[in-house]
Amino acid sequence: MTSGETINTVEKLTIDASRVNRYLSYPRKVPIWKLKFSLPEECVLFRDEENSDIAIEIENMRGFAIVPALSENESLGRLKGLIPQIELEDKIIRL
Repeated sequence: MTSGETINTVEKLTIDASRVNRYLSYPRKVPIWKLKFSLPEECVLFRDEENSDIAIEIENMRGFAIVPALSENESLGRLKGLIPQIELEDKIIRL
C-alpha cells in the first residue's frame, strides 16, 4: 500500500505477520522485539511487502508490535515505517 490506510485506533485492530519465514529461516535467525506504543485516535497505516512480517495489536489508542529486526533501533525504525505516528511508551524488549 503506497498511499496508506487511515485507521481508527480506539477500536480493536489485530494484524498478523504474514512472512514469518523471513526471520525463522536458516542460516541466521533474526531477533524478535516487542514494542509498546500509543497513537492518536486516527492515524495512517503503511502496510507493504517490506513490513508484512510485523504483527500489531491496537485498542484504545494503545498497542504493541512484534518486530523482527537485527537491533533495537532497527525495530523502532521498521515500526515507524508502518505507523509513523507512534509514540513509544516503554522500553523495547527482546523476546
